[in-house]
Amino acid sequence: MTQKDEHEATPPWDAASVNLMSKEMAPGVFAVMPDDVFTKDHVATTAGFVIGERSVLVVEAMLNGDLASQLIGLVRRESSKPIRFLVNASYHGDHAYGNYVFPDSTVVIQHPATKRYMDEKFEDDRRFMLGLMGKGKGIERVQSRSADITVSDMISVDLGGRTVEIRHFGFAQTPGDLVIWTPDAKVLWVGNMIQAPSPALPWLLEGRHRETIETLTKVRDFLPKDATIIPGHGRPMRPADIDFPIRYLRELDTAVSAAIAEVAEPRPVAARLRRENRSPRRRRNPARRPKRPALRKSRALPAKLAPRSVRLNRRPS
Repeated sequence: MTQKDEHEATPPWDAASVNLMSKEMAPGVFAVMPDDVFTKDHVATTAGFVIGERSVLVVEAMLNGDLASQLIGLVRRESSKPIRFLVNASYHGDHAYGNYVFPDSTVVIQHPATKRYMDEKFEDDRRFMLGLMGKGKGIERVQSRSADITVSDMISVDLGGRTVEIRHFGFAQTPGDLVIWTPDAKVLWVGNMIQAPSPALPWLLEGRHRETIETLTKVRDFLPKDATIIPGHGRPMRPADIDFPIRYLRELDTAVSAAIAEVAEPRPVAARLRRENRSPRRRRNPARRPKRPALRKSRALPAKLAPRSVRLNRRPS
């Protein structure tokens, strides 16, 4: 099996086996989560819906038509009121591909960056998601459906007797991250800007970790301490739990900055390494000095000495 085949055969979760359930967080406010969310650290995509006197707002649309239909079925179990609004927290396929299943009368809400991405790069993203999640998971059948309304800062949606706020605090994982806040119930959906509670780490697909730190800090400081957060792929959490990804990213920033600063001064580092790796200098030992080589026996004598040598060696006549 090649590395590519192994990657394709091991998706982060199996879209064909996800069973969604709803949990009422406050009257008329429901978190939708996979049924294994309280037994695993990281699960399939979460969602939710808020019921007002006149209409319903749904958070996220899931990966494919089957999961989107499960989500709509959970809404219909609680209310027959029209699904007037649908919010995508980001452009990721497991959050937005199911848009096409919702009624034509449903108003889709996204950040402008999310709409632009889906309008321009949907087929490229589909190919990526097929490689990530595998074939035969319903991704082949999805159809692109992007925003009817875009939110670059904040809007309030009146469902009748209940207001829902859709906010953009800044970049956290994508340029178009949105959060969905119900002020009366104190419930916040954050999409993938927070995957799950600790030990889940931030998923920085585009880097830009300092912007992520800033955005997560804004979100934490915005929330009352008793608020409930629905992360993108995990069980509900509290605002204090945001401290873990913020602390992790700050420590990462400190460590990387220190490493870069050291590499930025190559000469002192190189000189220090030479000093540390230099062998002790040997002292000369006169007794161990090599002797000069003796003259070879075959070496010819100087020409002017040759006659004397001949006379000395001549036999007397």
